[in-house]
Amino acid sequence: MNLSLLTMSVKKELWEFNKLLFWVPIIIIAMMVAAPLLQLMIIEDYQWNGIIDGLTRLQNQEVTQELARVSFAAISGLFMPFMMVALLIQLYYFLVCLFDERRDMSIYFWRSMPVSDATAISTKLLTGALVIPGIFMLAATVTLVLALVLAFIGCIALSIGYDISIWHVWGSLELFTNVSLVWLSLIPFVLWLFPLFAWLMLMSMFANKAPFLWALLPIIILVLVEAFVVHYFDLNSSFFIQILTDYFGINEDTLQNNFNHEANMRLMPIKVLMSKISVVAIAVGAGLMYLTYWLRVNRSHA
Repeated sequence: MNLSLLTMSVKKELWEFNKLLFWVPIIIIAMMVAAPLLQLMIIEDYQWNGIIDGLTRLQNQEVTQELARVSFAAISGLFMPFMMVALLIQLYYFLVCLFDERRDMSIYFWRSMPVSDATAISTKLLTGALVIPGIFMLAATVTLVLALVLAFIGCIALSIGYDISIWHVWGSLELFTNVSLVWLSLIPFVLWLFPLFAWLMLMSMFANKAPFLWALLPIIILVLVEAFVVHYFDLNSSFFIQILTDYFGINEDTLQNNFNHEANMRLMPIKVLMSKISVVAIAVGAGLMYLTYWLRVNRSHA
């Protein structure tokens, strides 16, 4: 696959969703920055005195590895709202990416370009699975940089106005390592949800109307039929429901199985996501992607 052609195809996909992928991250950034500043403006005197007392104690405390874990938790919390919105946009994108081009007949225009069906399908998968969350993670990183700039200014104000020096804390936060770990979690996250993404793309290609209903109704019908069969024949468990809950669910047992006091706790999110990845699920996702490709080649009408 030609790299320049792939780049052009990705830019085309982003251009079609440019307002959504540009303004939504900016709005989240503005809210994430404005909220603590507003809270700081309306803070009561007793609350401010409590903050000063806490910073004074921090100044006199010995720096420990616990600060790095606290830093990782704070950074993960900062990234969380961005990733939740990104996931919603991902699901929406996969549902409409192939449906819209058939509905408005733009598929025939893009087919006049030197872009094969395999390239088009791969581009949409790459855009939805990696590029879209990458944009939101970049926005979260920008928000973190802004927060650090404000924190730096705050440290200067504390040093001058209150004679409180907490500069020694900065070197123990391991900011680069923690941000890198959050970014690395994107890879197992995408592999985990790959079957879901592939299913939505297949329904986007298959549906003539309402791809959301086509994506949801077969699952609901299958679950209801299985529930009826299990109840009617008095079976012990549901096979399909159990598979879905085991694969997509992250429960307390999953967390405990990947919890280790002696290991680096900051690796736990990646370990949890890696534990959810299944070779069978990836194979199912690959099969769904092939069906999507076959439909695009043989059935491109709306």
